[in-house]
Amino acid sequence: MLDAIDASTPIGLRDRALIGLMVYTFARIGAATAMRVEDVYVQNRRLWVHEKGGKAVDLPCHHNLETYLHAYYGLVR
Repeated sequence: MLDAIDASTPIGLRDRALIGLMVYTFARIGAATAMRVEDVYVQNRRLWVHEKGGKAVDLPCHHNLETYLHAYYGLVR
């Protein structure tokens, strides 16, 4: 499903990063859309996500999610 998203456009990169975030962290849409760039950080050479839905949780990123987030953040920054 994630590979079917057109990653050649900024919208496609955003959508792939958002859907990947929800798939790999089990975050709800409200928590995923409320996240900020500061909620993604590096710890011990690994990308982590700080999700603040009902409860604050720090989760290590799956390697595919890292790829999606790097591609999108590279475009945003």
